[in-house]
Amino acid sequence: MLFKIAWRNIWRNKMRSIVVLSSVAIGLFAGMFMIAFFQGLMKQEVDNAIETQLSHIQLHNPAFAEDKEVSALIETGGFILDQLRKNEAVKAVSGRVVTGGMITSSSTAAGVEIHGIVSGDEKNISSVAGDVVEGVYFNPGKKNEIVIGQQLAKKLAVKLHSKIVLTFQTKSGELTAGSFRIAGIFRSRNSAFDQTTVFTAFDDLALLLGTGKEIHEIAVLLKDGKQADSLAAGFKKNYPAVQIQTWSEIEPEMAMLTGLMDQMMYIIIGIILLALMFGIINTMLMAVLERQREFGMLMAIGMNKTRVFFMVILESLMLTCLGLPAGIFLTIGCVQFFAKKGIDLSAFSEALSQLGFSSIVYPQLQQSMFLPVTLMTAFTALLSAIYPALKALKFKPAVAIHKL
Repeated sequence: MLFKIAWRNIWRNKMRSIVVLSSVAIGLFAGMFMIAFFQGLMKQEVDNAIETQLSHIQLHNPAFAEDKEVSALIETGGFILDQLRKNEAVKAVSGRVVTGGMITSSSTAAGVEIHGIVSGDEKNISSVAGDVVEGVYFNPGKKNEIVIGQQLAKKLAVKLHSKIVLTFQTKSGELTAGSFRIAGIFRSRNSAFDQTTVFTAFDDLALLLGTGKEIHEIAVLLKDGKQADSLAAGFKKNYPAVQIQTWSEIEPEMAMLTGLMDQMMYIIIGIILLALMFGIINTMLMAVLERQREFGMLMAIGMNKTRVFFMVILESLMLTCLGLPAGIFLTIGCVQFFAKKGIDLSAFSEALSQLGFSSIVYPQLQQSMFLPVTLMTAFTALLSAIYPALKALKFKPAVAIHKL
């Protein structure tokens, strides 16, 4: 009987009920869409870093990881490469020689990290080949070619086919230099990476370094990135003399930022739900004050205060139960739409690029997030109804009946 009365009551003033229902739906939508936006933003940032420079797992000589000494090479690196290629969980693997040095043009010079790579292997593990905007990602058979970032090309005032000079230390500690011609210019979503990283052919750099066929770094891209931690643990058992790190260990700041962003999302949702709470309290309190005479009549004919209290709570819960599905469907529709089209933040592209973020964000929402946010919204609506319900209990039947 109480449910029936509460259901009829909420539709006695349709506009007021629609306002409460809409508040719940929009509050849920705002919270869920904010989560989807930030999850999409962070996933793109992590995926971009993995595809561009980190990969899922990297293997180094422990001494190389500390100082990046040219002489700190991976023993039996070729054997390890062959073994990793046979692993069913591994999508692609690439061996690199890596050193720091100076890049010099006729105009200026800059410090860079030089990667000597096998272009065929690197294409499968890095997105840089697809980011080339001018020229090509190395010409087969040509010697001493280099691929540099667009930001670095601007800084050096060079263009395609220009000659530059790389200066660095050899394996024996001697200073050496090599002349290279620009074969391609790339532009990734991380301008800092573009300014500090260059690529040469493995054999060309190894010849100048004096490292032969030995390698400094093995990058591993997995078929399922979620297996990175478990596979890294297995690799550590198989290759105890090699330092093995996942992307989150290589870039702990990025992993920390991802965790911090999750916490920030709940804070933002809390603020949104707090605003929703005051909106529902205001609407429900207005409804209760307008119905003083009704509550007085009900208490006068014998309805106890407990039933009056729960009737107001039920009205709020019913409106919430109607608003939640509306909010969920609105969220799903908007997320699916923008997941395909993207949200263009090109007005902030320069700042986003400096931080490694894309200027177009594609929201993503994990299904596991629906339950906690839905429960938080329902709890907020329930909490919002308590004060108006308590207010209704303070009406005195004799006085309330005579209210106009």
